[in-house]
Amino acid sequence: MEIAGFDALQCVYAVVALVSFLFAVLSLIGTEIGDSMHVGAHADIDADVDGGAGFTHVSPFALAVFGATFGLVGLITSVWAEMEPIPSILISTAAGLLVGGAAQALFIYVLSPSKSSHFSLEDDALGRDAEVTISIPANGKGQVAYNNVSGRVTMGARSSSGEPIPSGTTVVIKRVSGRNAIVRPLDYK
Repeated sequence: MEIAGFDALQCVYAVVALVSFLFAVLSLIGTEIGDSMHVGAHADIDADVDGGAGFTHVSPFALAVFGATFGLVGLITSVWAEMEPIPSILISTAAGLLVGGAAQALFIYVLSPSKSSHFSLEDDALGRDAEVTISIPANGKGQVAYNNVSGRVTMGARSSSGEPIPSGTTVVIKRVSGRNAIVRPLDYK
């Protein structure tokens, strides 16, 4: 299949590069655009996530940088260097992982406010209203998110009463322990 002189793989590269680049630009603009485009759809995934190995979440910006790099390098290797598909895909993936990994490292070690010496996640989060983004099961762990000057902050969360709190509920952060918030519903009596 060919579209405007591009084969199917080159079309995939172009679409991935364009969509990823646009997403990277929008994610850099900040939470204001994200909040104004919020459509209210939520995925509700109930799972107890205790006992993890301390997995660091991949930033959306790093994913977008991976996609943009993958697409651009793919176009370069397939159009200008005229490589066969397999080497083109391998080189594009390696370049995407390298540049995306560098973006993630930049996000974690430079841009992440929790690494700053003058920023305390506990001080920032305490007393804030947050939204439950992953339901908090009874005596279990879910997730909350709130916006601050640096962007959207997500944290693991537990109910202060031990009762379940559904996704979409507005809560108040009462305590913080590491990257976990102890919360209660805003309308709790």
